[in-house]
Amino acid sequence: MLSLILCILFTASLGLFFKWFEKFGINNFQAIVFNYVSCVLTGCIVQQSFPDYLAYSSAGWFPFAITLGCSFLFFFNVMGRIVMQSGVTVMSVANKLSLVIPVVVAFILYHESVTALKLAGIFLALISVIFVSLKKEVKHNSSQKNINASMLALPLLLFFGSGANDSLVKYAQINFMSDTDNAPFNITIFSASASAGIAILLSQIIFFGKKISWKSAAGGIILGIPNYFTMHFLVKALANSGLESSVVFPINNIGIVAASALFAYLLFREKLSLLNLIGLGLAFAAIVLIAV
Repeated sequence: MLSLILCILFTASLGLFFKWFEKFGINNFQAIVFNYVSCVLTGCIVQQSFPDYLAYSSAGWFPFAITLGCSFLFFFNVMGRIVMQSGVTVMSVANKLSLVIPVVVAFILYHESVTALKLAGIFLALISVIFVSLKKEVKHNSSQKNINASMLALPLLLFFGSGANDSLVKYAQINFMSDTDNAPFNITIFSASASAGIAILLSQIIFFGKKISWKSAAGGIILGIPNYFTMHFLVKALANSGLESSVVFPINNIGIVAASALFAYLLFREKLSLLNLIGLGLAFAAIVLIAV
């Protein structure tokens, strides 16, 4: 359970960094790329050795790690596009409601227990995520139209993509990894993300004359330290917590939403509406029902 709590806290802290990035004018994409480089370096320190990619390539989890690494970079940018197009609320809800997918996969593939209390908890979790995520947002364009079918494409893509990523992590963990050694898997994921990001960044520099902001690089390097531990403790929680993944993923997602809301209130004085507070209460009730 400690690994799950640490995963929630480290993941919730990432949102604080992006608040600060916006405040100090840091380029998000460049920070993300350097963040992944920092994740690899952090993993080397945790593992106390440099990555041996030749040895890793023969492991059963290797293709999953490469796929996840590229997917992480892709969907992070999808999240940014959704925020620009439809707002933070749509992005947050689409991302966190994806907990349904790994839960359904766990029921089907791993024959995890299905109880009335767990199903009730998952239903409450979905409601709590929506309630906590609902914020008043400033409309930059007064002529903005209601969301149409084309605007739903990216949120749906994020919903299925985020759920698929969580499912792949669980599949790789349960089939190809020991309970104690997940550092090579994590390092490979972040190495793939870093490689893809560096390739895109170099193409921007060469073909479009972009310049690297060292402020953004520094921000990304700092961000990479907690970001590494989000995956580190998620895999540990799946392997060692004694909880089924159909319990881990809902608690993780609603815990992240609740902790993010509390951090934003304590550090940035972001107001919580009555609906947000009800959502937080439902989140804690959902955790109790799911964990029973």
